[in-house]
Amino acid sequence: MKSMLRTILLGTLPVLMVACATQTTPVVPEVKATEAVAPQYFLNASEYKLLLNPEMFTDYVSGFENYWKIINEVALAEGIAIVAEENPMKLKHKDVKFYDTPNLDLRKQGFVFRERIKYKGAEKKTGYDYVLKHTHLDPVIASSVDLTLAEGFVPKSPEIELESDLVYYSAANGSTQTSYTISNAFIQDVQPKMTYGTIQSIYPALSLLELTDETELVLVNGMYIDEWKVGPGKLDCGDGLYGDIDITIWLVETSEGTVAIPEFSFDHEYLKDREYAADAMARCTSFITKLNDYKPEWSVAGNQKSAFLFE
Repeated sequence: MKSMLRTILLGTLPVLMVACATQTTPVVPEVKATEAVAPQYFLNASEYKLLLNPEMFTDYVSGFENYWKIINEVALAEGIAIVAEENPMKLKHKDVKFYDTPNLDLRKQGFVFRERIKYKGAEKKTGYDYVLKHTHLDPVIASSVDLTLAEGFVPKSPEIELESDLVYYSAANGSTQTSYTISNAFIQDVQPKMTYGTIQSIYPALSLLELTDETELVLVNGMYIDEWKVGPGKLDCGDGLYGDIDITIWLVETSEGTVAIPEFSFDHEYLKDREYAADAMARCTSFITKLNDYKPEWSVAGNQKSAFLFE
């Protein structure tokens, strides 16, 4: 399984090291998307990611528990406090699907369209959670389109998010790969018709793709994702910098069997009116390196989890 995952995860984009790993919180300049000027987006979050070894998660519940112990041991050694949840190993379960045209026209233009359905116990909850993302290694290009929803649709968050995603030990060359993503999400009781015309009527920015309204959106490579996750607590890096921890596993059915894609990640917000202290940022940005060095057999060459589906 490990060798299969390593093979699948090769061939990612070239690495671009950027300044989001410092204490600064830049504002991305305005750029023109089509004829209109896109809004000015503030870099309001960073997520730090480490792809984990699926061989350690054949029993993913035990894998979550064992890796949570490792996280605590490294945090203690680095002088980083852990703020644990009351029930750190509470499981969260979702169905995850990615939709694109048969020719991956969205992906080719930097877009990803995702659907998630949550579970409560063994039963699926009502409602479909959708998000459109636009991603690039360059923050200006990533934020060059206006992801505002069409009139009549209510976003989950009042602010369109611009986030930096740092993938440690990239499969491309072993370094840290950083990309930037803007995203806007909404929830709907009924699943919309999966055509370009329908989705473009929700996200007008997709009009730049110049597809016919009847163009069908299908499951990317026909793959369904069974997602299990725990959010056991927060890293307290100091100066008010708290990293929300997630340990996630995707179970993906393929023609060759089930592929497991486990990941450790944590994310934090940036504030418009202040910067984090340099020592707090240093503890934050070095934590995954310390984690990997402590138990290197637990991690593998990194990539975005969704890259598996497209590659």
